[in-house]
Amino acid sequence: MTPSPLPPETQTEPSNDPFENAEKMHLHPITLAFRKKQSHLESAFLDDYFRGSLTVVRIVCLAASLIYGLFGILDVYLVPEEKVAFWLFRYAIFCPLALGVFFFSFSVLFKKVMQPILSSLGFLAGAGVVMMIVLAPPPVSYSYYAGLILIFMVIYTSTKLRFIWASATCFCLIVLYEYAAISIVETPALILINNNFFFIGSNLIGMISCYFIEYYARRDFFMKTLLREERERVKHARSILEERVMERTSQLVTANFNITREMNERIQAEEEKRQIQAQLVRHQKMESLGLMAGGVAHDLNNILSGIISYPELLLMDLPEDSKLRGPIQTIRESGLRAAAVVTDLLTVARNVASQYEIVCVNDLINSYLSSPEYQEQESLYPKISMSLNLEAHLPNCKCSPVHIQKVLMNLVNNAFEAIEIKGSITLSTTTKHLTTRNTEISMLEKGDYILLQVSDSGPGIPADSLQHIFEPFYTKKVMGRSGTGLGLAVVWNSVLEHKGTVDVTSNDNGTTFTVYLPVTTKEKITITENEAEDLRGTASILVVDDEKLQRDISNNILTKLGYTVQTAESGENAIIYLQNHSVDLVLLDMLMEPGLNGYQTYKEISELHPGQKAIIVSGFSESNDVKATLQLGANEFIKKPYSIELLGRTVKSVLR
Repeated sequence: MTPSPLPPETQTEPSNDPFENAEKMHLHPITLAFRKKQSHLESAFLDDYFRGSLTVVRIVCLAASLIYGLFGILDVYLVPEEKVAFWLFRYAIFCPLALGVFFFSFSVLFKKVMQPILSSLGFLAGAGVVMMIVLAPPPVSYSYYAGLILIFMVIYTSTKLRFIWASATCFCLIVLYEYAAISIVETPALILINNNFFFIGSNLIGMISCYFIEYYARRDFFMKTLLREERERVKHARSILEERVMERTSQLVTANFNITREMNERIQAEEEKRQIQAQLVRHQKMESLGLMAGGVAHDLNNILSGIISYPELLLMDLPEDSKLRGPIQTIRESGLRAAAVVTDLLTVARNVASQYEIVCVNDLINSYLSSPEYQEQESLYPKISMSLNLEAHLPNCKCSPVHIQKVLMNLVNNAFEAIEIKGSITLSTTTKHLTTRNTEISMLEKGDYILLQVSDSGPGIPADSLQHIFEPFYTKKVMGRSGTGLGLAVVWNSVLEHKGTVDVTSNDNGTTFTVYLPVTTKEKITITENEAEDLRGTASILVVDDEKLQRDISNNILTKLGYTVQTAESGENAIIYLQNHSVDLVLLDMLMEPGLNGYQTYKEISELHPGQKAIIVSGFSESNDVKATLQLGANEFIKKPYSIELLGRTVKSVLR
């Protein structure tokens, strides 16, 4: 329902002319106040009139003080014997009071008393002139009659006095003049009649002017009120129309969204079906190869044992200067390369039992870069530079270190061979959280993954070869000289065996292989007992995490280090516990669902225990919520999964 400036009973059918009701304004004939059913507008008009008059009132006060003071110059020439009395009134009474009204107009109280104060100031100005008429001897006193008429005009037209106040003020001045002229001065009858004619005439003219000034001010206010009412009606009608349009549009958008979603779901289902079929075909190829490799591996290894071992025995018996040492060494190296091919075949077949360990991929990279295999590649390609961009505090993964290093070695070797002469290779690691099952990257399940990337600045892989590069024996190299066609097949199957995948992007500027490996929450304990002693403490700690496994890990680590530990499975439970207890430190998970997250929880805790020490933990990188929590007062941030050493040293650092 839209607001209306008029009472409900006065509303009629809407008119096409918004100003049709302008002639129906109801005003009191003397006071000009709104009356009858429009009486509620009076208060609003007075507020509006005050706001519109304030600047004019201040200007009039300053001007009155200035002009009233300047007329004191005439006193010197007209009545030098009375100038002291005149100046006393001008400069000691009226001008200070006029300036006082000016400054008082900046007060919030001025609004309530503006009309009586301006009336009093006008009366005072006129009374001063009447006093001068009385004290000045004729005919000099006649010069001050014009000043009184001037004051009448100012009161009626410039002071912003309303009609009733202005009229009362000016007629009081006339009464005062009559009393002074008759009782004090004994003005001649002819002059008195003449003065009354001019004084009363000027008052009537001023009253008419003041009356219409206020009337049209009220009319303008009334018209603006009607216009505002009409605008509200139009706004309301437009709002209703927009709501209807939005409702219809929302229905169309919803229908279109449902259709689009169904189409996308169908396309996604078809894509998943295609990917699953492609993976099934690839797995069938690998299974067939596995059957073949498993059948011949035992015999091949027996044969290769002789080719590798006997040359070693012969080399032990041959003298250093024998011409046979070179050929025999070549036979042995050929046997070793053949054995490596068999190993690759078994890896491709994915039926080799591997020893899984908890490791950090960064450590595997650093270990590989120190190996003879890498140093050999580096010596073959001296104009190719290697750069590292490894994420600090990278989570661990559970893997076969031998096979992951084999993956790394094959990808780096391919990068060297793709560049050939001059260029750069970049090794980088980071983490990524998949919130849903990823159908674009080999059907990866949701969760946290370590990303190992090998990028080169080579010419790139042709588009028609990208879909075949992971197939066994597919290679663009010269078979037997620079490749066997098993390198990327080994990479693919090794990573797949670790429940990860490999993604590749390539263009004219180079190629990037991205290996996805699942993160593990298990820690590899590498610290000694002496080092563990350095991490011990006796403080009380509250562990807040919605994952039971993570709470148990943190509880076991901190308890082993000597701390008293309490756990809470949500931010709400942590707040309830801390309402009746206190702890030295809070170990707070950042992302908890459902309910309060880490930032909201710490904010509530800070209100209960200002300055509460806290360590924020998260499986993500340092997000905006983490930064906001640290700004709120939390002490440190560490990433999951964390080692005993990292957690222990961080806790001791914060508690200090």
